[in-house]
Amino acid sequence: MTTIPASGKNDDHPTHIAALDGVRALSICFVLAAHMLPLGPKNLALNAMSAKMGMSLFFCLSGFLIVSMLHRNPDVPTFLIRRLLRIVPAVVLYLLILVVLTGISWKVVGINIAFMSNYLTEGLTGGSLGHFWSLSVEMHFYIAMALLTLLLGRRSVWLVIPAALMITLLRVDAGAYVNIKTHLRVDEILSGGILALATLSYGDKFRVFLASSPRAVVILAMTTLLWMVSCRDDAGALNYLRPYLAASVVGIVIHCQLRPLLRVLEGPIAAYIARISYALYIYHFLTISGWMNNGSDLTRYLVKRPISFALTFGLAHASTFWWEAYWQKLARRLTPRAHKKSHTDPTNRA
Repeated sequence: MTTIPASGKNDDHPTHIAALDGVRALSICFVLAAHMLPLGPKNLALNAMSAKMGMSLFFCLSGFLIVSMLHRNPDVPTFLIRRLLRIVPAVVLYLLILVVLTGISWKVVGINIAFMSNYLTEGLTGGSLGHFWSLSVEMHFYIAMALLTLLLGRRSVWLVIPAALMITLLRVDAGAYVNIKTHLRVDEILSGGILALATLSYGDKFRVFLASSPRAVVILAMTTLLWMVSCRDDAGALNYLRPYLAASVVGIVIHCQLRPLLRVLEGPIAAYIARISYALYIYHFLTISGWMNNGSDLTRYLVKRPISFALTFGLAHASTFWWEAYWQKLARRLTPRAHKKSHTDPTNRA
């Protein structure tokens, strides 16, 4: 068995993996580009492809970090306190902003607070909420893992393997290349959990296998290409493998020793974008709605979109370092023992 490595190193204590900052930064950049920019002729469907690329990485990272955390410390109250205080405060603030600015109904607010908008899709309408379905998928995963951990303890994390395969089979049966419902999407999170378990069991062997730079480059390039193709509707059945291809790409990145790549992924810009990535995701739909999305293509993309990006990053920075930071400090105060056990809580970056 091996611990989760930090930047490719095997330490006595599992710590934050710096390269995952870069992967998280890439994931949110793919999503922002998909929603805020024209990425090419519509017939190429590059915007839809970019969105699926971003979400498959984002979900994979979530599964990787949650399974790693529960395997290390199967303390369900601590897990739930930290997860809820990580996710809910930004959601509540954003919904209140929408109530004031766009007048969304309290029913819509309730659906989103209950994290059921991927099934009760009325919760996705009424103003800048089209992306909140993913938060429901995340929360359903957290609740399921918490219940399983209460019943089975640390052993529960191993259930992500059969669960992922079951969800993928459900997708195949339903012909669902991409879907917002948890039972037809959560394999993208579970695949990250499988990656965490594989890293715990075989991380040293993976690093030895990928120690050769030429071999790592070829494997990473081929896997990345397959993953990108799997994010296209016209790739057919390859869509069903998207969760596992995304996890493979992430796994190769964190176990390889390609220093030029790792320098970028572990750099300060990637770290900053990763730090505010959750807030970027929450607020970006607001800055491209209403008047900000009106006018000709020239007006929208050359004049208004730079303003939208500036507003998105400004709101995300303020939310992350002021509003969300307060609740993160509260979570640490409420779970002092867990805070002392680990030098870095990787879920703080989720």
